[in-house]
Parts: sequence; structure tokens; C-alpha cells
Amino acid sequence: MQSPRYFLNHFMPFTGYPYTGAPTACNLCGSTESVTVAETDRRLKTLKSIACAECGLIRTDPMPTPAELADYYAHAYRADYQLAFAGGPPRVHLKRSAREAAFRAELLAPKLVPGARLLDFGSGSGEFLAAARARGCEAIGVEPGRDYSAYARATHGVEVLDDAADDQFAPGTFDVITTHHVMEHLRDPADVMERLARWLKPDGVLYAAVPNMAATGKPPHERFHFAHVHGFVRDTFDLTARRAGLVPDTNYWREDTTVVYRKTEAPPVPIRAPGLAQRLAEELKPMPAAAYLASGAWIWPMVRRNAKAVRETFSAR
Repeated sequence: MQSPRYFLNHFMPFTGYPYTGAPTACNLCGSTESVTVAETDRRLKTLKSIACAECGLIRTDPMPTPAELADYYAHAYRADYQLAFAGGPPRVHLKRSAREAAFRAELLAPKLVPGARLLDFGSGSGEFLAAARARGCEAIGVEPGRDYSAYARATHGVEVLDDAADDQFAPGTFDVITTHHVMEHLRDPADVMERLARWLKPDGVLYAAVPNMAATGKPPHERFHFAHVHGFVRDTFDLTARRAGLVPDTNYWREDTTVVYRKTEAPPVPIRAPGLAQRLAEELKPMPAAAYLASGAWIWPMVRRNAKAVRETFSAR
């Protein structure tokens, strides 16, 4: 159990996060050249984010080590990121997860037929697994968060693994694989995408969603968070999929970085996006933290987030 100071270190503005980390090459293309995108995050804490000069993928620099990231997710993530300080998932999360699960099940309905084999990678509290099983699918989840996986098993009676190594499943095992807001949390998202593609049947589909760093209507300051060690835009998400041998399936609705991919026999393409890193550095550059604080621009986003949390908490009762 971490001390109260450990959690305070994740909220106190104008300070760094309690980790050391190490520089890394881009997980997507392997380049070590980069452009600085931001020096602070949405809590006005010191957090450097860089974009790969070759392909544009955004990553935290220095990147938390595997041990540091594992410690964060084991002891601080749910409280830090979702305000879940003890026990299982809060009711706000459960209500939001149920809505998202219903949307995902409806989108993938053509593939969610009786007998279809489905993997939900990052299955959380299990709402989508339950929705898929209700349609007759053979569904299994992977969820490293022990409280959430335990809740999913106890409440929905679904099968959930704590982790899944590269050889956990044979190639071509699943008709459908989904991963919802998981890739941005991983040190090796491009490698994981390749693993999921191997597990997919030739005619299967992969639903993948991550936050869009280039989304409009949100101040650049609000887009960076310690839990998100990688940041994607439409271009880099599609490049990540393309490296894994996947392309968008035009039979399904898409919204920027919420995509249904399918396998392709097309030859590989260069994993590069000339000029993207510099464009992202210009578009996403936050104003200096002190100026942002003095401007009062942070007040409305804070009020909006807190009002939403209160509203969802009471409506979930």
C-alpha cells in the first residue's frame, strides 16, 4: 500500500511525477529523432511529451520503465485516473462502461453471431464481454487490473485472464478482437497490435479505439496525462495498424481513432509521416503552465469535469 504522499505526488501542480524512466526509441518506427510537443500535462504537472520525427507517434519522455509502469498500475492508476480509491469499479465507471459496451456490440453486430470467438483485450469490468456472450459469442477477456477482473468474473460470470503473452493463443484464433482505450497506456502499442493481428482469423475484425490527440473542442493542455504514455492521431493509429497488416474495414462506421480494422494482403508500406511531428508540435503546444493558470482557462474545464462526475454519480444510483 502506497503512502498518501505517493498519491499527492500525482496531483500536486508544478512538480514532476514520482518516476525516473529512460529514453526510448519510437515503438512504431524505431526512430530516435523527435520533436517536443508539450512540457506539462492537464494537471499542470511537469511531463514531457515528444512526437517521433519520422512517423509522428507521441510518447512520454523519458518513458516509465516496465517496473515503474507496473507499480503505477498496481498501486495508483485507478485512484489517480478514475478516482477509484478502494474495492471494485465505481458506479460512474460502470454506467459509462455499459453505454460503451452497448455501442460496441451494436457496431460489431454483423460479427457477433452465435459461436463466434471473441477476445476483449483490456476488458475492464466486463460489460462488453457480457454483451458479446448474450449474443451467443464465446468471449474471453484480458484485464491486468485485479479488482476489475474480479468484479467481471463475479458479476458477469465471464472468463478473464490477468495477462496474455505472445503465445497465449494460436494464430487465427478469434473472429473478433476488441481493445478500447488500452493502446495509449502501453509502452509497446505497435508490438501489441501485431500480436492481436496474429490472433485474428483471416476474415476477422479488430475493433480498436484510443483518444484522438488532435480532437477539436479541447484545449491542448487537457490532452496529456501520465497514464497515457503514447498519444495517437488518425495518421499514426492507421500506421500502427498497417504495420500489423491491418487496414480500416469500410463496412463499419469510423470516427477518427475509433476504427474497425481487417487484414490485408497488400504489401507493407513505409512507416513514416513526413512533417506530422512538427504539425503536432504546433497544434498541441500548450501555453506555459503559469500563463495557463493565470488566464483562468482551466476553470471551465474543471467545472465541467466535476459537474459531469457529480451528475453521473447521482444518476448511477
